[in-house]
Amino acid sequence: MENSKVIDNLTFKEHKEQLTDPKTSDRFILDINLNNGQRFYKVLVGRKWVYFRPVNNQGTIKKSLKEGKKLLYNKYWHTAKIDAWYEHCFSTKRKSLPKNWKEAY
Repeated sequence: MENSKVIDNLTFKEHKEQLTDPKTSDRFILDINLNNGQRFYKVLVGRKWVYFRPVNNQGTIKKSLKEGKKLLYNKYWHTAKIDAWYEHCFSTKRKSLPKNWKEAY
């Protein structure tokens, strides 16, 4: 796990494939808010389960494969929406996102 990719809010675009459609035996470190709060978790995608282990604490959060994939998918698109909002709305004083904002992500 020492060579694992670290995925945070700044580098999430580079790892779209891994977050939207994770494969079995994928391993990475992800900044996500789960039961214990916003932390970096070591994520391991298994055959039936997705395991989230906090980097600095003990314990493991075990989610079913379907629920884990849904969590990762939602994490990607939520972060993309926030990034698009800062790019399109915050800097230009717009009130809403353009209709085609997802095409850039």
